[in-house]
Amino acid sequence: MRMNTAAPLVPEALLADFHAQAPRDAAGAFRALTERLESARAPAQAWQRVVSGLLGGGFAVAAGTLAERGLAFHAQDAGLRYLLGNALRQQGERVAAERELRAALAAQPQHGDAALSLAYLLREQGRLNGAAAAVQLRWKHAPRTREEAIGAATFLKECQHHAEALEVCTEALKHLRDVPALHALTGELALALGRFEQARVQLRRAVELDPAQAPSWLRLAATHKFKTRDDADLALLERAAAQGLASADARISVGFALGKAYDDLGDIPAAVRVLREANAAVAARTGWSASLWQGFVERQIRAAPLAPVAVPDIVPVFVVGLPRTGTTLVATLLGRHPQVRNRGELNWLAALAAHVEGQRHSPASMAQAAALFAAQLRQDDVSARYYLDKNPLNFRHLGLAAALFPNARVIHCRRNRRDTALSIWSQHFAHADNGYAYRFEDIAAFAQGHDRLMAHWRATLPLPIYDLAYEKLVARPDETVADLLRFLSLEAPASPPVEAKPAAIVTASVWQARQQVYSSSVGRWRAWAEHLPELLQAFPNERAG
Repeated sequence: MRMNTAAPLVPEALLADFHAQAPRDAAGAFRALTERLESARAPAQAWQRVVSGLLGGGFAVAAGTLAERGLAFHAQDAGLRYLLGNALRQQGERVAAERELRAALAAQPQHGDAALSLAYLLREQGRLNGAAAAVQLRWKHAPRTREEAIGAATFLKECQHHAEALEVCTEALKHLRDVPALHALTGELALALGRFEQARVQLRRAVELDPAQAPSWLRLAATHKFKTRDDADLALLERAAAQGLASADARISVGFALGKAYDDLGDIPAAVRVLREANAAVAARTGWSASLWQGFVERQIRAAPLAPVAVPDIVPVFVVGLPRTGTTLVATLLGRHPQVRNRGELNWLAALAAHVEGQRHSPASMAQAAALFAAQLRQDDVSARYYLDKNPLNFRHLGLAAALFPNARVIHCRRNRRDTALSIWSQHFAHADNGYAYRFEDIAAFAQGHDRLMAHWRATLPLPIYDLAYEKLVARPDETVADLLRFLSLEAPASPPVEAKPAAIVTASVWQARQQVYSSSVGRWRAWAEHLPELLQAFPNERAG
């Protein structure tokens, strides 16, 4: 079948003819499509629309070939070069894709789509500095809209370039005043960087403009320690609670924020009252199941051991345990060593566990997963010896971790179980994996599964595991860090390390981890016990776990 060359050149019609013929004769359909574009001396825009249509239809190889043919007629066209880069990216040809996308940007620096595609390509490889630079290039030429600002800042945040993301937001606010989501994101970034007063101003503005900005209420309470009853933020929180916000999420967030404020002030009865209500509201939503959790634990214990992947040239350190056991503090202190890089709380191990399910005994799939994870740990830095992932819930998947990284190390954080449970119950967690956190009996069930899994990993895995007591860490931090360095076969630096720039902290410990190490939270449960009998019922024994 040959297309009618007398017909007007309508890219959509050409694509329709191609899709009609391709199931019977793909090569003929592509040849006819190419001949029609070439014989009509089609403009670059027509080539672009057809190539884009092929890409959207899943014909990446045909799209790439057609883009190359189009470039023979329009060699300087950045749009065709960008589409060729995308076609190569879809085919897994990363080096060639990067070359074409950079060529498109060299020809047209303001080509925002090419910059964004390059950014995603680089981020997939863990090249976060390059990805961030590409997004900053896009932002340089982008219109100053709410969508562009939030998109650029969010991408930079995900690349762990919080300072650059904050710069985008700060500039955008000069043009976009009174955009609640932008104030909220600015406050979130400032808080992560430890710029507490800036965060406080922006988060207050966010909730004043839009009380439904639920996370901003929580973050506002985390910007400082409440010391007096006349604190302006306390008054703001109490007014919001009294008025009854329309958003259920915001009401819950205000409850947890008030619980933190009352706790700071030493008003434990008031803290218990608001936290009980907030926890009950979340628990009613999550539907967390102790039996499903127990089933997961059983499957992990009964699963056949995984064959290790060839040892990669990277040594991860997994800092695990129940939440609120000091994982952020441990990672922050160790991350000051020149041979250690703290990558924060990554979600890659759990994601890869789901991805390789059913392929766990495929060497190729496991090697691919290890390479992907290694790239996200290494990022742009190849000079370190150890790379920390401090996601506490990685304890669930240490069997996979041992297979992906046979040379990995594990630091298991433990803390008095009552203190741990109280601290968990006092937090509103963003991730659904923490759905157990809102009832003490559920926290106890989750903790029991944690204990069983850790006992199983110790008995079956070849990974070195260091048990770290939170109470020892806060009482004797220098001694404990020295022990950890010996565990990692690292020497203490000759002089106290100085961080070049403040690292971003995005966990609930954002305030505490930036203070001097303190031990006042040890035995904290005792002051709450008479007001929370359910805490003692769920945890009848005072012990570490």
